[in-house]
Amino acid sequence: MNSYTINWILLLTLSAIWGGAFTLNKFALEAYTPQLVVSGRLIIGAIVLIILVFLIHKKVLLYFKHWPYYLYMSLVGIVAPFLLIAYGQKGIDSSLAGILMSTMPISTLILSHFFLDDEKLNVKKILGFIIAFFGIIVLVMPDSKFITNSFFHDIKSELMVIGGAILYSCAAVFGKKYKITDPLNASMGTILFSAIIMLAYLFSSESNVSINFYEIHFSSLLLLGIFCTAIATIIYFHILQTSGASFISIMNYLIPVWAIIFGVLFYNEKIIWNYLIGLFIIVLGIHISQIKNKTI
Repeated sequence: MNSYTINWILLLTLSAIWGGAFTLNKFALEAYTPQLVVSGRLIIGAIVLIILVFLIHKKVLLYFKHWPYYLYMSLVGIVAPFLLIAYGQKGIDSSLAGILMSTMPISTLILSHFFLDDEKLNVKKILGFIIAFFGIIVLVMPDSKFITNSFFHDIKSELMVIGGAILYSCAAVFGKKYKITDPLNASMGTILFSAIIMLAYLFSSESNVSINFYEIHFSSLLLLGIFCTAIATIIYFHILQTSGASFISIMNYLIPVWAIIFGVLFYNEKIIWNYLIGLFIIVLGIHISQIKNKTI
């Protein structure tokens, strides 16, 4: 199996994990504040990654000279977007949050053109991303009640989620341009820095921090920390370092699809005609965007 096929499998896995993260986030926010949810998942994720590094490398490989990289990736790629999305999800549905994240590939496409030498814009890439974005619109188009009640209900919350998506783009382009270490150590360093930053923010913003480890909502924090933070970040850095920022941004077109699949599997939601058509259009757009072509 070649690396391209492996990265596609990993991309589908990552989009499924992060697609489920919106549902877990929404559930956790029923009991905890946004800063507590973000802090909790980052602390759990950091612990898991440190254990993995020790098991595999027998030592933690963090170098002081790399602190600007970890600081940027932590603030721009983890802490700020996590907080923006968590605060945004206080006012909108998790499904709408997932759909808004599909703006990331567009911003990544533009940033990659200007800052990455090997990811210049070309006709097929632009066309493919536009088609895929149209597929996202088809997914929600027939449900006018969903659009009027959710999409225009809280613009501030929606802008927060979109802001988080744009910051993810900035981090993806930066991480591709300045690769410093292997995916596991890059993940561990970034999440560890993020956890430290979030702890400082948490205790400065909340005077009374408490978590009931036996309540059902804590299980969502565990799942967010282990799978949606630790495991997902390793996969993220592997794809980023081997395929690039534009490729990894495709997952944000797949996240709403996974949200629908989870709804059908776990909440007995019905499959509507636009789901199948929207999925076909998204896959078509992604396929076109990945066809090799001369840059323009």
